[in-house]
Amino acid sequence: MKSTIYYFSATGNSLEIARQISKELDNCTIKSMTTKLPEEPVGGPDESIGFVFPVYYLDMPFFMEQFVEKLNILPGTFCFAITNYARYKGNALNNLEEILQKKNIQLDYADEVKMPGNYIVSYPPPNPDKLEEIFKTSRIKVDNIIKSISNNNKKTAEKSLLSRIFTKHLKFIIFGNISKWDEKFVADNKCTCCGQCSEVCPVENIKIENCHPIWQHHCERCLRCIQWCPTEAIQYGKKTVGIKRYHHPNVTVENFIETKD
Repeated sequence: MKSTIYYFSATGNSLEIARQISKELDNCTIKSMTTKLPEEPVGGPDESIGFVFPVYYLDMPFFMEQFVEKLNILPGTFCFAITNYARYKGNALNNLEEILQKKNIQLDYADEVKMPGNYIVSYPPPNPDKLEEIFKTSRIKVDNIIKSISNNNKKTAEKSLLSRIFTKHLKFIIFGNISKWDEKFVADNKCTCCGQCSEVCPVENIKIENCHPIWQHHCERCLRCIQWCPTEAIQYGKKTVGIKRYHHPNVTVENFIETKD
């Protein structure tokens, strides 16, 4: 059976999971959700469709929600979804399931993989020993997921009423004020005007003007710009000063620039 995995990744965690799955599934292609939405319907009885993405604020990334709502999936498609999370699993898979159900599509298999946290606005990444421990555990978990997907096993998303209620309130608070969130981004004197922050931004929220990055106030809060700045010149106020940047060791910045084409 042919498989297509749509993924979103900011620092490589989801991309690494998508790669690991695609290597073991027959005739599997991975596509970034930051690229152009497919014009033709996808899936069907002979093609499984997967989604691999991080948990943001206990939910899926905002623009991913829009992507899935617009994606035309054929009836009879085996759909699976894998989230990666650092601290809390949240309600992302349940919300994705609801979106698919409105399209008369079943989310057949849903699972989560714990990966290193990368939201350095709130906390630093794990130390090297802890990182390797997380990577080792995640590889084992993904191997088990691959076996289940290959056998078309069913697994429903875990349902938590508390998480569901909290997610809805959190989403309202966060995205109700999203236009102002990126006002705290600054580029300090280490900025070389390379433009890489603009190139990696998944929603084209950064423009370079007078050799300086300017945020356009429709940020997804993925922090690609901070994590991939080659001189660590981008800060979020004072919260990220001196904090070590993170990206998965198996990915490069070119992976994120190329996926926008």
